[in-house]
Amino acid sequence: MKNKKAIKVMSASVIAASAFVSTVSIEAKAATVSQVEKLVQTAKDAGTILKWAISIEGTADGKTRPWTAYNNAKTAYNNAVKAVNTLPAAQKNKYMAQLEAEVKIHIDRTMRYIDAITAGEKIKEKQQTLAYLLDLNTINDQTEKAYHELSTEIRKQAILLDRVYGQSTRDLIRSQYKQSAEKVRDKAMYPVTVKIEIDLATKALAANNSSTAEKHIAEAKKYLKYVDNAVINKSLTDRLSTIETNFTPKVIKVSAVEPKRIKVEFNKAMLTGSGTNGAENTSNYSVSGRTIKSVKLADDKKSALIELNEPLYTNSAYTVTVKKNIQTADYVTLSTNDYVTSFNFSDIAKPTVTFVTTDSNGNLEVKFSELIDYNSPLAITIDGKTVSYSSFSDTDTVVIKKAELDRIGLQKGKSYSIVVSGARDLVVYTPNTMNTYSGTFFYNSTADTGIPEVKRIQTKDEKTITIEFNEALADFSASNLVITKGTTTIRPTSVKDVSSGSKTTFEVELPATIYGTNETTAWLNVQVKSYKDLANNIGRTVDQAISLAKDLNAPTFVSAVYDEKTNEFQITFNKALKTGTPLASKIKMYGPDSNEVKPAFKANSGSKMIIDAKNLADGMYILDVEAGTVKDNTSAQNDNRPFSTTVLKKADTIKPTVNTLVTSTVNGQFKVHFSEAVTAETATSASNYMINGVSLPSNTLFSLNNDKNIVTITLPEGQIRSTALYSITVRGVTDLSDNVMNSYVNNVTIQDNTQPELESVTRDINDNIKLTFSENINLIGKANLIIKLDDQLVTDDQYTVGISSNQRELIITPKVAGLFIPGKISIETTAATGIKDSAGNTVKVGVMAEK
Repeated sequence: MKNKKAIKVMSASVIAASAFVSTVSIEAKAATVSQVEKLVQTAKDAGTILKWAISIEGTADGKTRPWTAYNNAKTAYNNAVKAVNTLPAAQKNKYMAQLEAEVKIHIDRTMRYIDAITAGEKIKEKQQTLAYLLDLNTINDQTEKAYHELSTEIRKQAILLDRVYGQSTRDLIRSQYKQSAEKVRDKAMYPVTVKIEIDLATKALAANNSSTAEKHIAEAKKYLKYVDNAVINKSLTDRLSTIETNFTPKVIKVSAVEPKRIKVEFNKAMLTGSGTNGAENTSNYSVSGRTIKSVKLADDKKSALIELNEPLYTNSAYTVTVKKNIQTADYVTLSTNDYVTSFNFSDIAKPTVTFVTTDSNGNLEVKFSELIDYNSPLAITIDGKTVSYSSFSDTDTVVIKKAELDRIGLQKGKSYSIVVSGARDLVVYTPNTMNTYSGTFFYNSTADTGIPEVKRIQTKDEKTITIEFNEALADFSASNLVITKGTTTIRPTSVKDVSSGSKTTFEVELPATIYGTNETTAWLNVQVKSYKDLANNIGRTVDQAISLAKDLNAPTFVSAVYDEKTNEFQITFNKALKTGTPLASKIKMYGPDSNEVKPAFKANSGSKMIIDAKNLADGMYILDVEAGTVKDNTSAQNDNRPFSTTVLKKADTIKPTVNTLVTSTVNGQFKVHFSEAVTAETATSASNYMINGVSLPSNTLFSLNNDKNIVTITLPEGQIRSTALYSITVRGVTDLSDNVMNSYVNNVTIQDNTQPELESVTRDINDNIKLTFSENINLIGKANLIIKLDDQLVTDDQYTVGISSNQRELIITPKVAGLFIPGKISIETTAATGIKDSAGNTVKVGVMAEK
């Protein structure tokens, strides 16, 4: 069925195309209404052909540009517009609306369809380059460049693909170009990512920056497992192994973080456990003058926390030794010599409450920033009630048992206030005492013990990345981020919750300086750290490499409207514009009279170009906008695409209404009073009125007063057969600004306008003539009938006329007996008759009856 439909459309195209070629453009000054209608219909036919040429339900294939149909439609449209512009405003607006809705819209959609094919071909070219390299199992700088160029082309051209009208056609375009290209790009994504990380690690090692190198090596390993191509995977694995072989493990830093804790940082992940070579074996460390209680590796295994049995003294020197036999996680010995370093200890930092959470048993845990003295005068109140806590030795976690929480009436699923004071750290002689902590916590007796996770980190636009979490966070800010470009740290411009306050999705806006000179792509590493959910569970640190591409897409026209509140023409684009006013020399505006008008600009607002319309007359305006009239507010400040559009200024947006229906003294007539002046075309159209639910006859007479707000309507004779209330419907009438009224229904009295009619003539036994009429009659003055006997005129002095007891009958009595007995009698009504019905309608003239 689809093929048959396509054949029909093509046949129509051929026939119509020949009509377009033979159509001669009519000069604007010579156009008549009939000529305009012909040109408008020709344009409509061309628009219909164009509609099917860009739809897969018609002849579109997503590859062929329908230039012939497009040029035919554009020519037909331009010819029609020229002719329409010569008509009065009311007629012009009508035809312009038809052209906009049935022709211009298809021209615009076709241009977007053609642009999409052009954009798709650009993507296809980049796709083929990358696919060729992947087929050769090549992973080098050329592959990386091809990957970035394809990624950039997809982002750059995607907006043009998505502007195609019609879901099915748009899906076809996307599948042929964007989706197929994305498959090739995604195939290369992990190999290129690993290659980039290896390159960055190599560069860091050359600069003796082992910590940065280790980070990039870890990233490379993380993504290497997703490289499916066996040949490329081996190539990358070999490169990575070579780097790691040359990467010597070492101690980066030793520091005392508090009186009983010393932190040792390594450049590689170390071996867990207390075995001979384990990084958690206490015998592999020594601290002068102190004994070691325990050693514990951090989650990333790159730092060891040494806990002492005795505190360090303030302003005292200590020496720390890290034994050479400690090994890395992949069993590489730390060094050929022990690592020895000295430092002076000093601690003036006060302990703080880092978070309050519920454990799996329903106990409440108060976590401190460091170990606190078990002799501290610690006081805790919840919702103003003092609570007891478990006795403790020096610790950084104080536990309030569930039984105690039950005692003060805590309920699951509610939030409570908490105040903590009196905690002291372990500094000898002059311990630091905390400042009073006031906060809130969410109590859950079956506590949330799952840690929050980063679901995805992705690019939104040229300066914005989006970070989404699997659950709501307590808070998230720039302090939870470390964003780097190479060795340069990038500070976010802003971090915003974009999940309607639920704190699950955040947008991070970066400065434009992320792009270097002549750079169109920026590769960044985003680290998300120290984030907590509502139960104060801390999520794992996540690192991810992302790329951002400069927005090089031109701002494109979306719509043009008149805003009566601000008295402005607002021309909207698909993205925010650079602040300031447009470049006036690059835009031309033509008024309702087709003369050029100099636009008065206001400052751009968001995505809108603003033209002040307060001094412009009502009517249709044409805007021809060149490229470069406005720029977007991206880092590249792209010029707009050229376009033309129309915008209608209509300051009056109030619909006309019917104030009242008025009875007339004229039979068959009534009047409609409108709230304002209305157009003669709509107010005097029989199709816009109904009487008792039936449209008025086409021969109804209409008269519009000079103020154009009162219509006098006279119905044809015989339409109203009796004086009564009639239901009148008024609809479709427009005011002078083309506002269409809402339908109106009401009753009005209309006088009988049906003339009585002579129906029959009879003669009784007394030689009287009886005339029977269609309704009751009255005789006012003379009857003035033409009476003939055998074709000889009978004068009115030979008979008398009177009304019988039956009001429909008129009796003619001869003054001489036997006058009407012989021969043929004919009687005819005249205009001078005094025979009328009760509404004053005179008898119908020229009706003849014979006997």
